[in-house]
Parts: sequence; structure tokens; C-alpha cells
Amino acid sequence: MPPTLPHRPHRPARAATRLVAVLVVVAVWTAGAASALEVAAKPPRERNGLLLVELRLGDVLGERVAESLGRGMPATLQVHAELWRRRTGWFDKLESGADASVRIRYDVWTDTYLLERVGAPPIAVSTIDSAAIVLSRPWVMAVGRVGQLTTKGRYYVALSATLRPLTVEDLAEVEGWLSGEVKDQRRAGFGVIAEIPRSLFDAVRNVAGFGDQRARTVTDDFRLADLFPPR
Repeated sequence: MPPTLPHRPHRPARAATRLVAVLVVVAVWTAGAASALEVAAKPPRERNGLLLVELRLGDVLGERVAESLGRGMPATLQVHAELWRRRTGWFDKLESGADASVRIRYDVWTDTYLLERVGAPPIAVSTIDSAAIVLSRPWVMAVGRVGQLTTKGRYYVALSATLRPLTVEDLAEVEGWLSGEVKDQRRAGFGVIAEIPRSLFDAVRNVAGFGDQRARTVTDDFRLADLFPPR
């Protein structure tokens, strides 16, 4: 008898991939106008030899993000600052940078929203509005040292803020949900959309990056002498 040809093993991941593709397409179609994240900065200043920049964020937690948080989906707010030096006739030079981030999640056991930062105790608030107020307070970031500035150089600080409703660290958990859902559905078509949990839909959309909100601003040019105004 001729040898039996091997059968291709069933791979539920393929069905999960098709489901992801469908959800991403629908996510693009249904991505309505969301509250736009805003960032504004004050002129940089010196303190204890550090170059500090103070910024404020506006419209931090829009309605869609608030709903996602309420369903247990975490979010991460990341702020990035870069100190640049102007160069005539050439590309500007990046001198230094700094990062800050806050992870926001809803704790169902305590019915509170937790704002978690590396190296600091979490801040617990009772409502999503309170969380937005905390995140809208001034952020002060040390973007460099004054000693690295030259007297003739012209500098500026570029600031960017990104709100990610779901971080890449949660991707493994999302893949687990997908596998569990697809096991019960041999065909992942548009009919499945109405049957899957809303949290799963949000998860796929956010992993694909469609849930991210971004904002950017640049300070006015300044010189070393501007950091030490006459009294």
C-alpha cells in the first residue's frame, strides 16, 4: 500500500488571523471622531543645573478610551521630550531626550482607577473624570543639562504624547482570547462581529494601532542666556 500522505494540521491561528483582519477593517470603518489629545508646553527653564520643560495635556481620556477602561482594558500614556540644536544649512542635532509614562487601569475589586508610574506608588481615584484631572496636571521633565548648551547655540524642545489604549505587552492575552473565540467559530466572517465581546473588538483595534491618540508640539527657540533672565 502506498504510504499515507500526511494531513496538514488544523491551525486555529489561521482563523484567528482572518478574524483579526476582519476586525481591523471594521475598526477603520467605525473609527468615528474621537477627542483629540492635546499637548502644550511652557518655555524651558533651568533648575539645579537641569534643563526643565513643563507641559500640560488636554482631552486626555476621551469617551472611547473611558469606555475601554471601564471594560477592563488598560491604557498607557507616554510622553517623549527631545532637546534639539539648530544648525544652519544642515540637519538639526538631537542633543538629549527624556521619557515619562503612566499606565491607567480600572481595578474592579476596589472600584477605582489606578494611575501607575515606575518608581512611584500608584494614584487611586474613584472616577474617570478624576483620573483625567490628575493626568492634566503639569508634567515637568528634565530633558538635559544646562552644561551641554553652548552660548551661541539655538535650541528647542520637541514634545510628543501618545495614549495607547492597549500596550503590546497585552498582545499575548489578546491572542489567547482570539484562540478561544475562534475555536467555536469555524468560519470567521462578518457574522461573527456581532457575536464577539466588545472588549475583544477593542483589543484587536488597539493592538493594530487604530486606538492610539497622538499629539506633538515644539517650543520656541531659546539660547543659554534665556534660561538666566536678568532680575
